[in-house]
Amino acid sequence: MSRFPAKKSGTYMAAFRAIENTKPENERLFPDPFAAAFLSGFYQTVIAACSISFIRKIVTGCIQFRWPGSFTAAVARTKLIDDMILHAVRSQGINQVIILNASYDTRPHRLNAGVPLHYVEMDHPVLQRSKQKILSKVVGLPVIHVDYVQVDMNQQQISDVFPDLFYGEHYKTLFLWEGLTTLAEAQQGETIFHHVKKFRPGTQIIFTYAEKAVLENPTAFHGFVRINRLLRRAGENWDFGMCPAELHAYLESHQLQLHYDGGAADYRAKYFGAKSRQMKGYEYFRVVRAEVK
Repeated sequence: MSRFPAKKSGTYMAAFRAIENTKPENERLFPDPFAAAFLSGFYQTVIAACSISFIRKIVTGCIQFRWPGSFTAAVARTKLIDDMILHAVRSQGINQVIILNASYDTRPHRLNAGVPLHYVEMDHPVLQRSKQKILSKVVGLPVIHVDYVQVDMNQQQISDVFPDLFYGEHYKTLFLWEGLTTLAEAQQGETIFHHVKKFRPGTQIIFTYAEKAVLENPTAFHGFVRINRLLRRAGENWDFGMCPAELHAYLESHQLQLHYDGGAADYRAKYFGAKSRQMKGYEYFRVVRAEVK
């Protein structure tokens, strides 16, 4: 689960969502008027300036130069997961969404499922308190009840802190876990997958991971050497990956049926269409949706 201090990737993702929110309504993939609240004053000013098209192009161009493919992959991945959640809620009876390692995720406040939905966020207590304090000051934040569950996975397991109420038969649950990129998280993942399969059939999990091949041969993937260098400087160490060809068997061993496994090239093509052909980098970062059998 979450490490403390907070992973900077949560701040980066908030910045990317905030930039996407500055696009005209008919151009952006999703709205997120709350993401900028998690950024420093300087970056909030930069985000505000991004409402001007040519400034936004300069900013996203700088991001592309420093972190090839990260912005377009992040916003397309966010939209994909949004759509997966909304489809599961509206068409498959999901009525409880549990966000693991929630960081600065704002889905409870910005997604409108159109039906009653129980949100749970699980994260490190210090990060969670900071997030709640920031959100309490956001003007116009919809009044949405979120159950915050504090957990430090370096010292605790989900089963230690998970309220019995959330196991209720009246709940059909979807777990969301973004960020399976380290060996420590992989070890936590075993606990998480073991916990998920305790829920009734039809329970879903969406998670993200990096391809193992990018760690074994970094230079074969556009821009990863530069991104990895920046991640290490930020105190993050991607040292775990999975092989897509082995994913099905891995999930089967945890009584999970694979429904989707796609990389950035796939979900960028879905949402950017022909423009995605010019988007390079981050193809190794994948999204999975699976279901308890």
